[in-house]
Order: sequence, then structure tokens, then C-alpha cells
Amino acid sequence: MKKSLLFFLLCSFILLLAACTDPTASEGGSEGSGNEDQGSGEEASSGGELTISDLTDAQSLDPHVVTGAASMRYIENMYNTLFRYKKGTYGEIEGDLVKDYDISDDGKVYTFTLHDGVKFHNGDPLTSEDVKYSIERIQKKEVRAAQFEAIKSIETPSKTKVVINLKQPVAPFLTFLANPMNVVVNKKVVEENDNDLSNADAGSGPFKLVKWQKDQQMVLEKFDDYFKEGKPYLDKVIWRAIPDETARTTAIRNGEIDIILQVQPKNVQALKQAENVNVKSVTGSYWEYLGLNTEKGPLAKKKVRQAVAWAVDREAINKVVKFGKADVLKSGPIPEGHWAHLDEEIYPDRDLDKAESLLKEAGYGDGFDITLKVSTNKHQIDAAQIIKQQLKEVGINVKVVSQESSVFFEALGKHEFDMTVVGWVGFVDPDEFLYNIFHTGGMYNQQGYSNKEVDKLLEQGRKELDKEKRKEIYDKAQKIIAEDAPMVFLYANSQTSAIRDRVEGFDVNPTVTTISLEDTKVKK
Repeated sequence: MKKSLLFFLLCSFILLLAACTDPTASEGGSEGSGNEDQGSGEEASSGGELTISDLTDAQSLDPHVVTGAASMRYIENMYNTLFRYKKGTYGEIEGDLVKDYDISDDGKVYTFTLHDGVKFHNGDPLTSEDVKYSIERIQKKEVRAAQFEAIKSIETPSKTKVVINLKQPVAPFLTFLANPMNVVVNKKVVEENDNDLSNADAGSGPFKLVKWQKDQQMVLEKFDDYFKEGKPYLDKVIWRAIPDETARTTAIRNGEIDIILQVQPKNVQALKQAENVNVKSVTGSYWEYLGLNTEKGPLAKKKVRQAVAWAVDREAINKVVKFGKADVLKSGPIPEGHWAHLDEEIYPDRDLDKAESLLKEAGYGDGFDITLKVSTNKHQIDAAQIIKQQLKEVGINVKVVSQESSVFFEALGKHEFDMTVVGWVGFVDPDEFLYNIFHTGGMYNQQGYSNKEVDKLLEQGRKELDKEKRKEIYDKAQKIIAEDAPMVFLYANSQTSAIRDRVEGFDVNPTVTTISLEDTKVKK
């Protein structure tokens, strides 16, 4: 796949996720609020229906082709992955189809033992051959092929044993296998549908497809032969795409729906006061930044970029654009709550004197003119306008230019910008946060950033399997990157959901995954 096409696809993924991610609701850490349970004292139990609402509907059900987050919500409940994101955590994984596993000392051979008795929804047994077929299909479909480019060979010595040989160690390999879209599909069903699963069910997951009425509802029902004993608890899950905010909040107030997956910030307070509704927020995976092109003009000088980083008032932008609820990033991009978050604050507070001094040392004491490009994202336009005013105080005259999204992202991919305000979302492993964005020549290194020491650290982090050593490596890398300032990290947004109090066991997760529906119960 051409790099530009892959970049566009990823940007599309980001746009879709961003569109589905509350861009202005963010609260550090985890917070739950709302009315205390005023129910009748009934215990939640097996059975019953649950209705959940998101902003948009899915575009396709083919897990190895589609990139949109709305599609992911359906797919992850219809299929299984070898590993999955661990409930209540960010950056942690656990086995799903995999019962046991072993990694060779050199980190290049992964041996997986699958659970016995796993069946697909059509009754076919799920075997190691299906795992091999699925990974090879992901490689052929290209959208996430890069995650598996280190695979040398896949062996299937028995129906429940899979051995994957890598060309070199890949520390986030298990995290890649936990991606909700990297599911195991039924080869037979794929072939019956001419290799197109856009409207088919080839899964083994807790729920199976009943019907999908596009832009209206998706109905999933319990898979009685699911391999996890007793699960799922719910008989049926109904998804409804409700784009209108007022309609969504009214629906949960009236008990027409049980969960609003993503709550807009202006509705948070009202929903906290709603009877029998709880609101919960966790720091999410959607982070935004001021990107600086390091390849040309004044921003090619490190001291100028540092001056910009000291002159930007992140807290003020957060207050206006994010209602003061985002988690301000004062060092690297990995947010609090993640095991690889850097605790040290590189830019604790705005410092205009330091900014002016750095500009003078760089030969720009009289300031300069520059352009800041943004898409049509209102919140990012607002942030850009505030940054314009803030940088004016140190003599940097910013012209804000808003472009249609496809034009904007194409310009970013070609490095045709000076400054930009944009964001990334959906990363889990620190390698995803850093390698392709900050490594010299990285696939998404739009800033043209290059630092040999950072390159070396990111290469070490990609190969190192010891978690504590990886933390040390990524702390060093984030500190250097923040000090070099190819980006001015602004804030991480939150993931906020509203949940009727008859619902138990649903996990509000930073990645907005809904795989906890298999653990969810309702009071009838």
C-alpha cells in the first residue's frame, strides 16, 4: 500500500473516531456520578435486553477492512480476538481466545494455546487454521497489515496450538493481537460471501447478528454456544444510532435506552441530575496537539519551537475549548492512567519571559509571521484562534487557515504546513503513541522530526519485552521529544458515558471499547 493511501485511511479512522469521541468532555482520572440506585432492590441477573446508543451507525461489518469506530462497536461483540483489552485498565491486555501462551527468550516465537470447544455462530469449530487464515487475511487487506509485517511464518501443529515466528522481536505484538478489529473469522463463511463480510457474520463472539437496519438499529442476540461458560448474560443487545444530542439525552431520561456511549459535555451536568441515570468519565485515548513543521522556516530552529511551547497557555485553551475538563498534557502525549505516562512536567506553566528570551537567542527577537492550518473541526478552530492570540504576545503573528478535511489531511501528509492543531486517537501501546509519529521517517511523522537518540530509544522500546525497562525507555523518549517540541501537547480528552442504574458490569473504557457487554447484566 502506498504510504499516502495508508495515511489517508488512518486519518479517516481518526476522523471517524474523533467524530465518535466526545471532543470536549474530559476529566482526569476516573469519575462516576449521579443518583444512587433507587431501584426496587432487585438483583441484576441473566437475561433481558439492553439498548445502547452512539452518535453514528457503522459503515461495514468486515473487521479486516473497515476503520470506523462505530463498526468496531458491533464487530467486537460479534467476534473474538486472541487477546483483548483488560476491563478497567488502559494499556493492559488479557487472553480472549488464548488460554495459555509462551514467548521465547529471544522474543521471536509466540506459542498460543486456544480454549477448547470454541465454535463459530454457524456451529463450525474454531481452530488454529482459522487463526492463521485470519492473520493472513489481515495482511492481505492491508489496513492493519503493518502490525503484522514482522511475521515470518505461522504454524498450526494442532487444532488448538498456534506458533507465530517473527523476524525480530515486537514488544507490542500482543497488543496488536488485542485490537478489536484483528478478529478471528470463519474461513468457510468468508468464502461463502466472496471474501466480503460487510453484511455478514463470520464470528464466534458473545452475540450474533440478527438484523442490521442501516442508520436505524443493529440487533444482536445471545450466542448460546459461546465458549465462556454462562456468558453473555444479556439475551439481546440493540444498538441505536441517534445523532441528535437532545434526542439521545431525552431517550435515556425516558428509559428508552440504557446507555449513551459518548456524552457531550454540555449534557453532563443535566444527566447527573437525571433520575436513575449515572454518568462516568475516564481519561480517554483522544489527545490533541499544536504540530510544528521542523523542516522549514523559523520552526526549523529548536529554540523557536521551545519558545512556542512556553508561550502557549494550555490551561487557558482547556478552559475555553474544553470547559476546563480536559487533562492538560505538560510533557509527552501518553495520558495519565496509562502505565507509560511520564509524570515529570516539562512545561508546568506558561512562561512568556522564557519564550521571548529563546526567540531572541534564535534570532527572532522581533517575531515573525506564520500560518496555522486546521480542518473544519470547530473545537480545533477555536483552539487555533486562542493560540493565535497567545503567540501574538511574543511577537509571532499567526494566520489561521481552515480547510476541508480531505484537503487538510492531504496537506499534513505532504508536510505542507507550518503549524497545525489536530489530534490522534485509539492508541494503546506506547509504541503506537510514539514510533511512527516521532521516529525519523516514521509513517505519520508529519512534523518531519528527527533525533537520533529518540530513534534509538524507540527502536529499543519496540524490542524490549520487560515492562519496567520499557517504561524507562519511553520516559526518556517523551522527555526528549517534549523538549525538542515538534509538537506542543495540549490535552487528552475523556470518555464519558451515561448509564441507567439498572445496568451492571459495563466498563467505561478509555478506548471506547464495548467488549464488556458480555459481562453486563440488567435488572428486569
